[in-house]
Amino acid sequence: MSTSFVRTIAFCSFFLVFASGASASTLDGTTWHVALETGSLGPLEFYLQFTARDGVLHADSRSGALDLIRGLPGADGGEVDLRSGLFALELKPTENGYAGRLMAPWRNADVELALVDGQLKGALKGSWLAGDFVGTPSADSAPLRDYAAIVEQFDVVVTDKVFQPKELAAPSYKVFRQRLGAIAAVANDDLDLLLGADFAWTNEPFSHFQLRRFSAPSEVIIAHFDQMRLGYEAARVSFDGPLAILRVDTMMGNDTIEQIEAAYAAIDSAASKALIIDLRGNGGGAFAVKPLVEHVIDAPLFPGYFVAQKWNAVHERLPTTAELEATEPWSGWSISAFWRSVQDEGLMRLRFMPAEPNFDGPVYVLVDGNSASATELATDAFRASGAATLVGEKTPGQMLSQSFFDIDAGYVVTLPVADYFSVRYGRIEGVGVDVDVQVKSDEALERAKELAHEALRQR
Repeated sequence: MSTSFVRTIAFCSFFLVFASGASASTLDGTTWHVALETGSLGPLEFYLQFTARDGVLHADSRSGALDLIRGLPGADGGEVDLRSGLFALELKPTENGYAGRLMAPWRNADVELALVDGQLKGALKGSWLAGDFVGTPSADSAPLRDYAAIVEQFDVVVTDKVFQPKELAAPSYKVFRQRLGAIAAVANDDLDLLLGADFAWTNEPFSHFQLRRFSAPSEVIIAHFDQMRLGYEAARVSFDGPLAILRVDTMMGNDTIEQIEAAYAAIDSAASKALIIDLRGNGGGAFAVKPLVEHVIDAPLFPGYFVAQKWNAVHERLPTTAELEATEPWSGWSISAFWRSVQDEGLMRLRFMPAEPNFDGPVYVLVDGNSASATELATDAFRASGAATLVGEKTPGQMLSQSFFDIDAGYVVTLPVADYFSVRYGRIEGVGVDVDVQVKSDEALERAKELAHEALRQR
């Protein structure tokens, strides 16, 4: 569910084969067809041209859409710097090859490369584009793919799968689609189309949208999420006297679910009197929401429901209370099963069931403007249960459920397939979840501790 779940895929490991005897003039004037295995945008292919000036070797992608992309909202300001081009390196010869920095689209990532058996081999480290790359000499100048045809198929998939096709008539989406079409018409490589799509998209009219490339089809990607293990401690509990503080960084990963279960067992063993659940900065993910909520409720909870295109195609309204109550609650808690079911059924009602060990003391949930997606589902469930006090900042309102769909040439679009509505508070997308006690994010923990100690004194 998370706009952030594609970035949790692990970056390729750093690998470099060195060669000797390099100089700035060795690559001067050459063009290479480069394949860069990024973890964020997927496997990218582009042309890289080398020129030597004043002892510095410059490498620039041969973008066809640079001027268009420079004018996009997401390419203006922040960490993005396109003054040197769409993809640009500055390198100097080393004893074993070349080393330098990424200058565009983000500055100051490290790069090392070498000529090995007539190929470029190297790696980019410390950037959103981080990954290994290999290049072969190229005299070609034609675009690497038919990018206009890719965007035409993109239109078909989006119209067929997006949760509410009427959203595509919004002025902001029309502007995005016009920009994407103009970029595709002149795109020379994958960088043009993917970075152009990223910089053109402004999260209007909906969140949870990305255009990427993958080395595997979408069905393999989807299946991966049910088995995903992050390999690090994403949920951990600490104790401060009678207070237990459960910090959860993501809702993704089977190991995160296991860590939450273990944390509640530790809280029970410690006989903690109050619980603080820290979800600040948690961008969401999947169904670690389930154990997080179920260990603090003492009765079945029906906090909300998802509406997908199948419902929206035949209704101009939301479901009534009677229609919701007639809908069998979904309780599978498999992300792949959920994505299939919500599209097939069109209406999906959630149910949380109490779990042991059950914590029945005061609960305080910390959230902020970066507590998004599935974290907002959890936050709303805590709010609806009446079992917790929300402390911090209003959440960002990015609560849609997304899935993956194949396009030609390894391109995959992730887009929202279902909209979530709180039974008590309505739509969360574009609205967010309000807190009970509003304080700055960095002050929320101390404020929650004060509230917890006050509540315990009054018991």
